[in-house]
Amino acid sequence: MEENIFILQKEDGGEQQCRVVFTFDSDEHAYVLFSLVGDEDAGISALRYELDENGEMADFSDIETDEEWAMVEEVMNTVLAEFGADQANYFTITNENDEEIMCQILHRFDNAGKSYLFYAILEDDEPQLDEVFASAYIAGDNGEVADLLPIETDEEWAMVEEMLNSLAQN
Repeated sequence: MEENIFILQKEDGGEQQCRVVFTFDSDEHAYVLFSLVGDEDAGISALRYELDENGEMADFSDIETDEEWAMVEEVMNTVLAEFGADQANYFTITNENDEEIMCQILHRFDNAGKSYLFYAILEDDEPQLDEVFASAYIAGDNGEVADLLPIETDEEWAMVEEMLNSLAQN
């Protein structure tokens, strides 16, 4: 097993490389949060695992109950909060397939008492700058994105586009 990479057997007999996001143990099981290498749209998922005789992850199994998923999500949120200020530059959105997509904040600014940001989707830990998104947002207690808000008026869009153009010139 390469560092931070493991292999899952797919139902069709093929193999899927997975990148470890992080691992943790509960009283009953060990868990891994991971993303699929080569399938950037898949988001982050989780499985149970056991260690084999070489100390490598093996015997993967699905998380079975809503309570177990809730615990995994709580641990994930706690770990993300502990990353500190740098983690405030990342957030997830949910796509139309109910998959979580990791995003990186590229720039934040305030105008007329409202907070805005430019962001890009992360693929292989790199922001995809060919498509930059803009949104108003509500910040949480630690500066993280608590909620994205729509940009509602033509005047607001004009101001956001002017800010983006001024950043692009620098």
